[in-house]
Amino acid sequence: MACAKLRKSTDFAGLIPGIPGLPNDFDLNPEYPPPGLGDLNFDEIIKSCLPQPVEFDIGVIGAGMAGLYTSLILQDLDLKHEVVEASHRPGGRVQTHRFSQDDGDYFEVGAMLFPDIPIMSRTFKLLKLLEIEKDMSADPKLGCLIPYHFSGPNNPMFFNNILVKVGGDRDGDGCGPGVHADGPFNAREILKRIFDYWKTRLVYDFESGWQELMELDSRAISLKMYMVQELQNEYQEHAYELLMTNGEYRGTGHFDASFVSWVLLSLEFQYPAPDRENAWWILNGGSDLVAEGVVKRLKKKPLYKHMVTGISRNEARDKMVVTMRRGQTVKPITKDYTHVITTTTAPCLGFMDLGDAGLTDMHREAIRTLHYDNVVKLGIKFRRRWWAEDNRITRGGTGMTDRPTRIVVYPSHALNTPEGQPGVLYACYNWGQDAARLGGLSVSSEATSQVAIFDAVMQDLAVMHECPEEELRGMVVEYYVHDWNRDRLTNGHFALLAPGQFASYFGNLQRPAAMGRLFLAGEMASIYHGWIVGALDSAYCAIFRMLAGEMLRHLDNWGALNYLYSKLQLLRSRWGSAEGEPESECCVDLSLKGLIGWQVFLGMCDGNERPGARDEAL
Repeated sequence: MACAKLRKSTDFAGLIPGIPGLPNDFDLNPEYPPPGLGDLNFDEIIKSCLPQPVEFDIGVIGAGMAGLYTSLILQDLDLKHEVVEASHRPGGRVQTHRFSQDDGDYFEVGAMLFPDIPIMSRTFKLLKLLEIEKDMSADPKLGCLIPYHFSGPNNPMFFNNILVKVGGDRDGDGCGPGVHADGPFNAREILKRIFDYWKTRLVYDFESGWQELMELDSRAISLKMYMVQELQNEYQEHAYELLMTNGEYRGTGHFDASFVSWVLLSLEFQYPAPDRENAWWILNGGSDLVAEGVVKRLKKKPLYKHMVTGISRNEARDKMVVTMRRGQTVKPITKDYTHVITTTTAPCLGFMDLGDAGLTDMHREAIRTLHYDNVVKLGIKFRRRWWAEDNRITRGGTGMTDRPTRIVVYPSHALNTPEGQPGVLYACYNWGQDAARLGGLSVSSEATSQVAIFDAVMQDLAVMHECPEEELRGMVVEYYVHDWNRDRLTNGHFALLAPGQFASYFGNLQRPAAMGRLFLAGEMASIYHGWIVGALDSAYCAIFRMLAGEMLRHLDNWGALNYLYSKLQLLRSRWGSAEGEPESECCVDLSLKGLIGWQVFLGMCDGNERPGARDEAL
């Protein structure tokens, strides 16, 4: 009855010009339920369509935040699936290293910041689902969000052999931590002026602002080139001097990244909002509690220690075949799935056998060429928190230098630790060329080979804090180094696209492959690279496209269309953006007749898969 009612309310008579096969009036309606259905619940529609008219057995590759979130949504939609993970733990690049199980005895190897700004609303909705709340008390509880401080009293700045101790608040400078504004020009103010214009454009008119940014990116404009072009009239011959004296504060070589990437970073670090107080948060007890919290809510846990080595499509059975290796075994394991959603990094995808996966040439080119940034982090556990007790760095913050260490992060957690008790210092946190050079001191990713990195950082800590190196070494209990470029399960820390890569490749990452059976997700498939919200958005969009693609596949099956339509409505109503929130950037246009419809349609008629495939799809 419910299926019949839905069918009666939908007109399949016309077809949209230019998009073959897509019914004219069969589209997602923003109202729940759509007109003509009265108070009918979509759960009732799905139940009334039983037996299930469409087969789903989805393979999700990777148990990082994108993979876990995909599983959480699929579980809620009651779609059969399983998550395959190469490591022994969930979270991926959400990784916390614990020196012991004592409170505060850890440091974040991966993701650590949770900015409470509108574009990150999906992350905070997940935190709310996991019952993770904010705690601003002097003695915060474990598992709660606590304020993060980019700066605090007596944070050292050591550049050009000059040590300056600062105490100002750099939290809102618009470009994240670490703007070094010394020199003949103030790069902070110049960058702020540039980025404020583009941030305002994106916040208040994303579509036109993004189109103009893509036009810039199509000319392969880097931040360095943009600054030279914009500032040459104002500063004339001093434009390059400005770049050299102030430019490389975030990471050496970063000004050569795409100008679009920098605009987005600025937007993420300072979203134009009237109230910036307490916008930045960290998870007291470790960010990996988020991943563990999601896993606890999954009925079917990920398959750990299963490394995927290849993905292919079996045309005869219309199935996706995933080849994997369990643990140290040599014999491969193969599993069939109706669909595959891969959430691993582009570098890791590049090492898989994807020759028969049904990818387009642009998919393969994007996987090979997308630029990832490296990060090296070193956490040191000391017998006492000497930075707070001796150097009066009591509120956290960051220390910065032009020496190899580049950035020291003083923890914003465990601030009430009694004197004389152990503490953990984020002794090194650097990016880009700095991370590549520092990481080059080691011969592998094993802890025993990281002593050269440790030695280099200890020298810098002694200089930055005017403390004898021997005295600091005498307080070391243990340390841990993580070089993300040498992590075989990531081969890089986060996507930081090079000039021209947004315009050339980014749209192709949104397009399904293998005739609508294979989907690329993960933070690389979001504009918010390097953030948990990017992973979450990409998962939502991949599921959206998968369901929309199945609608095109079942245009001649009324029961299947009703079933899929109801699943899409449930996806949007339960996991989409609430009124007033910014929609997932991948699904700004939720209409099957717009951008999403075209992406799905093109993915369903992939002519690169084999001769004649496009004609068959049409």
